[in-house]
Amino acid sequence: MGQRKRYSKAFKEDAVRVMRARGTRTVAQVAAELNVSPSLLHRWHAAMAPDSGAEAPQREPTEDVEALRRRLRQVEQENTLLKKAAALFAKEVK
Repeated sequence: MGQRKRYSKAFKEDAVRVMRARGTRTVAQVAAELNVSPSLLHRWHAAMAPDSGAEAPQREPTEDVEALRRRLRQVEQENTLLKKAAALFAKEVK
């Protein structure tokens, strides 16, 4: 068995910077380009996360996500209406 490869702190920081700015590439693609495993890249990212409690920047939701949110609101409204109708019918039965 070979020895474990060691990476410098600068390499790890650069790798995490590339991962964060990956654009349309996946983490696996970035890891392959850097010749490291995706799980190792994720561990470096987690280790370098700020402990300040600040949230990571949010990505803009896609149209699909927005459509799903609209559909969820519609289904929730329908569910509320059905609950009220069921309560009304239950009162008439008594």
